[in-house]
Amino acid sequence: MTLGFSAVALPPMQGDNHRPSVSNQQASWIASIASISIPAGCLMIGGLLDQVGRRRSMMLLNVPAILGWVLIATTSEHQHLFFYQIYAGRLLTGIATGMASTPATVYLSEVADRNLRGALVTWTSIGISLGILIVYILGAILQENWRVVAGLSICFPALSIICIWLLVPESPVWLASKGYIQEAELVMKKMRGVSLENNLPEELQQELDTIAQNNNDNCRQHRSWRDLMKILKKPESYKPLLIMNAFFFFQQWSGIFVVVFYAVSIVKETGVSFDGYIASVLIGITRLIVSIVISYASKKYGRRILTNISGIGMTCSICVLAAFLTFMNDGILRRETAVSLNWIPISALIMYILTSSIGFLTLPWAMIGEVFPYEIRGPACGFTTCLAYIFSFIIVKLYPEMKDVWGNHGVFIFYTIIALIGSITMFKYLPETQGRTLEQIQQNFSKKEMAQEEKVVTEILLTEKT
Repeated sequence: MTLGFSAVALPPMQGDNHRPSVSNQQASWIASIASISIPAGCLMIGGLLDQVGRRRSMMLLNVPAILGWVLIATTSEHQHLFFYQIYAGRLLTGIATGMASTPATVYLSEVADRNLRGALVTWTSIGISLGILIVYILGAILQENWRVVAGLSICFPALSIICIWLLVPESPVWLASKGYIQEAELVMKKMRGVSLENNLPEELQQELDTIAQNNNDNCRQHRSWRDLMKILKKPESYKPLLIMNAFFFFQQWSGIFVVVFYAVSIVKETGVSFDGYIASVLIGITRLIVSIVISYASKKYGRRILTNISGIGMTCSICVLAAFLTFMNDGILRRETAVSLNWIPISALIMYILTSSIGFLTLPWAMIGEVFPYEIRGPACGFTTCLAYIFSFIIVKLYPEMKDVWGNHGVFIFYTIIALIGSITMFKYLPETQGRTLEQIQQNFSKKEMAQEEKVVTEILLTEKT
C-alpha cells in the first residue's frame, strides 16, 4: 500500500483547491522518499532475521508502518508542518516496506515442502499486488480524501501483528540453528502435517539433522567482516548475489515501479480521454490476477521459462507505448486520431504490468529466499533488497526530470532498451530453482565452478602433454 499510495494521493495534492499547494519537485519527493528509506529497512531486517528470528521480525516491521500511516492521515494544512508530516510518514512506511521485503519469503523457503515452495514463495508478491490494488481502489472511491485512505491503511499492519502472534510459529531452521532442536522438531511436525505423537518421517528427520549440523555453529559464532568475505568468495555465494542484484537492477530500471508510483499521472499524460483512477485499478487488478496465476505456474513451468516470457512481453508492450508517444510527439498522430486510439496506450500499460508480473516483477522477490546459502541468507537478502530499492528511489525520483529533458516518449524508449538488455541477460544467466532443495541449489552454483575449473585443468594437461 505504501508503493501505490503516491499514485492516488499526488493528483489531488497537486489540484488547484488543495492546501497547501504541492509543486512537481515536492511531489517527486513524496513519491520517492519512501523508496530511499526502504533500503534502511532492508538492512535492519537482515540482522533482525538472525538475531530475533523470523516470527518476531515479521511482527516488529509493522510498528513503523502504523506510526507512518498515522502521521500521513493526520497531516496539518499548515505549509511547513504538512511537509514535515508527509515526509516523515512516507519515510516510516518506507522503512516498514523495506523490513517486509524478505522475512516472509525467507520463512516460507524454510518451512515449506520443496514441492510447495515454488508456489508459496510467490505469495509475497500476491500480498504486494493486493496492497497496491486496495490502495488504488480506495483512491478511486475517495479521490480527494487521501487522508482517509492513509487512515484506513493503518488497519492492515495492526491486523498483521495479531495474526502472526496467534497463528505463525517460528521457523524450524532458525530454531535448529540456535540449538532449540526439540522445538524445531515440533514446529516441523506441525508445518508438515505430522502428528505430534509420531516420530518425524526419515526424510524430514534427515532434513532437520542436516540443518542442525550445518547451521548451529554458524549462527552461534560471531561473524566478522573477514569471515563474511571468505564466504562470499565461494561460487555458491557470489554467483547468486551477482545474478539477483542484476535481476533487481533490470526490474527497477525498466520502469515497472515508475508505473506503480505514477500510474494515474502517466495515464493522464498520455493525452487519452480515460479516467486515470479507473486505469490504475485495472492495472492493480491485472497485477493481482497474474501474481495468483504465477504462484501455480511457477511450480509447473519453473522460473526460467516465466522470466523469458516476461522479458519478451515487457519489451514488446513498453515498445508499443514508446512508439505511440513518439508518434504523438512528432505530430505523426494528430490529437483527434490519438484520442480515437486511446485503447492502444492503455492496453500497452496493462500488458506491461501483466507481462512484468509473470516474471520480472514477482520472481526476484521469490528467489532471494532460495538461492543464498544459510550462512549469509539474512545479510544477503537484506543487501539485495536494499540495493533494489536504492535503484527504485533513483528511477522514481528521476522520472519527472527525465520526462522534462527527454519527453514522455524518450523516457519509455529508455525503459524499452533496459527491458531488452535485461531479458537477454536473464535468459543467459538465471538459474532454475523450482523443485530443488536449498542444498541442491547451492551445490548447482559450486558444481558449475568446479566443472569450469576441471575443464581448464584438462586443457592445460592436454597442452602440456602435446
